[in-house]
Amino acid sequence: MSDNTLETESIYVSFGVGAETYGIGIEDVRQIIRVPKITRVPKMPDYVLGMTNLRGEVLPLVDLSMRLGYKHPCVHGEDTRVIVVDKQGILTGLIVESVNEVKSTEMHDIDKFPDILNAGVDKKYISGILKVGKGEDVSIIQLINTDEIIDIDSAGKYLEQNSALIKKEKKEDVVAGAIDEKRFISFNIKEQEYAIEIHKINEIIWMPEVTSVPGLPSYVLGIFSLRGEVIPLLSLHSRFGMTLNRDDETTRVVIVDIGNVMVAFAADKVNAVVSVDESLIELPPKVYEDQEGSEVSAVLKLEDGKRLVMALEPENLVDDAELEALKSVAEQSKGGTHMNYDVTNTADEEKQIVTFQIENEHYGIYIQKVQEINRYTNVTKIPKTPKFVEGIINLRGEVIPLIDLRSRFELETKPRDEFTRVIIINLQNMKVGFVVDWVDEVLRIRQEDIDPVPPVLGAAVNSEFIEGVINFDKNEKMILLLDVEELFSRAEIKKLENLQEG
Repeated sequence: MSDNTLETESIYVSFGVGAETYGIGIEDVRQIIRVPKITRVPKMPDYVLGMTNLRGEVLPLVDLSMRLGYKHPCVHGEDTRVIVVDKQGILTGLIVESVNEVKSTEMHDIDKFPDILNAGVDKKYISGILKVGKGEDVSIIQLINTDEIIDIDSAGKYLEQNSALIKKEKKEDVVAGAIDEKRFISFNIKEQEYAIEIHKINEIIWMPEVTSVPGLPSYVLGIFSLRGEVIPLLSLHSRFGMTLNRDDETTRVVIVDIGNVMVAFAADKVNAVVSVDESLIELPPKVYEDQEGSEVSAVLKLEDGKRLVMALEPENLVDDAELEALKSVAEQSKGGTHMNYDVTNTADEEKQIVTFQIENEHYGIYIQKVQEINRYTNVTKIPKTPKFVEGIINLRGEVIPLIDLRSRFELETKPRDEFTRVIIINLQNMKVGFVVDWVDEVLRIRQEDIDPVPPVLGAAVNSEFIEGVINFDKNEKMILLLDVEELFSRAEIKKLENLQEG
């Protein structure tokens, strides 16, 4: 027996990375799966590919080739697999090029890792070598030290430091300027732009699968289910004498609460969140004003009066008899089962999130931090500013620095197009604009739907700007919830303040 021999026995899963064969103790392996859909996470080490949804759990994915110190990632092919490792309750997915077999070892079969073997690999990641076969047919399996690969010490410290904060709700900031301004979400019905006050909107979603119900008025498109609630879908197009194109990718569904009944209507596209000074909100034209219960409650005069937006009153979208009929349809569609739904309690737990895309990944910001959403236009470039500062814009007399989130997340630049939007954020004592590829929707979610950042990601780099992960099991979609306060250092915030001060 060699002095190098470690006295142990175990069962190992062997797998390939490049030209080498490695092994992981079966006690650390929860399961082996095919490569799933990956959600990329910005500003991660090159070996962290992102994360995915594993039956409701957020699973970080690590390219084992890059993690071991090779200069090339794993080659993805038909045999590529993810080995899900469970270390002290911390799950990590290790991407490997192929899984070979399960090896059972006997006492004294494992040797220490020779210093001259496989110089391309950091030795701390290898706990020993397993010799398989006899004579000239001996093959070598390098055994992975999963504690080092996952950095279990750092991950454990991260968990310990953040365990008290994981489910702790942050105080919702009061939006600056809310006393003299009202906030609306604007949308289009054909060419006309309408808006509803933001606090009257429960949620904005993509067009769901709608079930037609016979015997309903023509303006009712049908019903759909959302988190156990049956919601009737109205066509304002029909009400306003127009036709809805349901197949358009920009179509959205706006959900409002009318008399404690959830009602939805379709819009051709959602434009922006706008803050409107009360001096720019006027009574509707007399033709609307004279109609009792008119849908139009006010006219918003935007862009120096060049852009007129009709503000709608949700309570007047349907009359009392129609509302009772819609309520009856929703109740009957539940099969007569009444949900135990405490509106007061759930409202305290629910959060509204503005979601958007950058490089096909989905991000979210608490709506309390969002002042408004505008089109990308009239940007003034400023020399000698940080790389991520695109320039400044003039927003109703206020200088707003523009942050290119692509640059901030170290992604390639992308030409601005008709979908590019600027999200105006309240950041400490100032406003800044985030340039994003696309604004998706406004979601209403429960606090319990927000998962913490996996400790492996939290320990790998400074990921404090990711506050949590909204994990949609059904459509395999993940939303990274951003903490805008943590996106910038103190020095960077000072530079942004200097830009505003001119």
